[in-house]
Amino acid sequence: MSDFFNEFCDIAKISGKPKFEVVLAFVWFNQYKTKQHDISMKQINQYFVDAHLSAYNPTYLKRDLNKSSKITKGTQRDTYKLNRKTLDELNKIYLPQIETEVSLTERANIKVTPFLKSADIDDAKKMAELYIILHCLENSVRNFIDDVLTKKLGPNWWDTAKNAELEKKFKERKEKEAKSKWLSPRGKASALFYIDWGDLVKIIRKFENDFKPYIDEMKFVELRLEELEKVRNIIAHNGVLPSSDDFDRLILHFKDWCKQVNET
Repeated sequence: MSDFFNEFCDIAKISGKPKFEVVLAFVWFNQYKTKQHDISMKQINQYFVDAHLSAYNPTYLKRDLNKSSKITKGTQRDTYKLNRKTLDELNKIYLPQIETEVSLTERANIKVTPFLKSADIDDAKKMAELYIILHCLENSVRNFIDDVLTKKLGPNWWDTAKNAELEKKFKERKEKEAKSKWLSPRGKASALFYIDWGDLVKIIRKFENDFKPYIDEMKFVELRLEELEKVRNIIAHNGVLPSSDDFDRLILHFKDWCKQVNET
């Protein structure tokens, strides 16, 4: 069973649907994936098997397909298709979720990447999940710093926090970004999103007393961010972490951070 089909089953919540509603979902999915309107009862039941659901009794399936107001006869013999109204209704339900949540790698068809084996594709998917965790952690740290220093120094806190080195990085990267007009700018204008991972620790250290109410021991931040910077570099260069221990370490650090600053 493909990852795409797995994700569709999750989106469609097939495990909680009446059996014939699952049929309608599978007929819609088949049309979306194959671009063919018609589907046979055998194909429908194969989707049930792929989804680890009990097959639809062929006699009952044929009866329910024939009497349903949402299904019409297909153009080929012994095939069926959704009627126009039902197709439109299911398009409104499923298309927005599929187009935004599961179609990027499908649209790129990463399975046929030259010189990569299926194991390489699996590694890429694992690293993509790791990136999401690291992305959330890093942006949480940046937003945390911004929140604490805004409360302490006001909205223009950067003017007090910066030094010559940080200001140089910020300006150079802003200028470079402005010249690359074919690329969208970074999502947030805060200078924190233009400086390096290690610079975040320097800012926290500089205003250690202001961060004390939330992080009593600065080593908590230093050790975790220092270790995670190595992981970040591997991800940034599209490398692969060889051990599940590395994944577990990142997850643990992420959970530690969330627990520590959750009440800010």
